Amino acid sequence: MDPMKRFLRYMPQVFFTGLALVTILSLIPSTSVPQAFQFWDKAQHALGYVALAVTGCLAFPRRVMPVFIGLLAHGAVIEILQGTLTTTRFGDVFDWFADGAGVLVGVAFCRFVLPKARGTMQRGD
Repeated sequence: MDPMKRFLRYMPQVFFTGLALVTILSLIPSTSVPQAFQFWDKAQHALGYVALAVTGCLAFPRRVMPVFIGLLAHGAVIEILQGTLTTTRFGDVFDWFADGAGVLVGVAFCRFVLPKARGTMQRGD
């Protein structure tokens, strides 16, 4: 089997594992989050959702729009849950904007950069 196909075969599991990890890290008490994850809040949101968008697009290449909309909805739901279910976190619309920016960058990367990289790898340039 082609190594790329083998790699892409595992993307749905990687995507759903990442989605679960982001959800858990977003809802556990902020005092429980490991220090390694304590850096600029908006960067955390954007980078997490870039990773989710890229793995989501690789996992479901024919369903990019549902991945895009689903991740935006996930970010909104997380912010609502942080404001209603937790006592050490609060929902922030700017966090959701950072999530959305990350999703947009990740989807754009998959739509415009990866196809060119694949074409270059296939041609041997």
